[in-house]
Amino acid sequence: MRPPFSTSFLLALAFLLCCHLFRADASVEKTCEAAAGNDPKIHYDFCVKFLHEDPGSCSAHTKELAIVAANLSYPRAAATKSKVKSLLQVATDPKAKQCLQTCLSTYSDLIPALAESISALEDDRLWDAKTYLSATTESPQDYEDGFEEMRVPSPLSSENREVRQLCTIALAITSMLG
Repeated sequence: MRPPFSTSFLLALAFLLCCHLFRADASVEKTCEAAAGNDPKIHYDFCVKFLHEDPGSCSAHTKELAIVAANLSYPRAAATKSKVKSLLQVATDPKAKQCLQTCLSTYSDLIPALAESISALEDDRLWDAKTYLSATTESPQDYEDGFEEMRVPSPLSSENREVRQLCTIALAITSMLG
């Protein structure tokens, strides 16, 4: 006989119950509300959805949420860099190649900056963390501007927008720490 509820349903229910019972003072929702209130580039719903990707976020305090945000940004940036590499291999238009090479170079700097920001947050070096995260928030828009200046359609608009939003969330939460 089949149980009335699936295992995945029960695990999801247990996760939500834990989130509700063990809410930290700086809940994801409160943190995202404050971040969106301080920075018009941050979308509240996206912030909440993004931070809830980490199961530990529902019991995390502000510093932990800043680390979660930076940690979750890292694989998106790495995936975008991989996509840039793939696009470079098949690109034939010299202008598009030039833009993609710039993207690759800049993502090669952005990814270590995210790693450094995580280390800085863990070590309570907030000024360093903010410096590294500030650098990550502008880079994706710079790529888009480069494509626009060269009058070449960007094949990375969606990825760049997401990486920028994620890094901006990490910076905004870090800035709340002081």
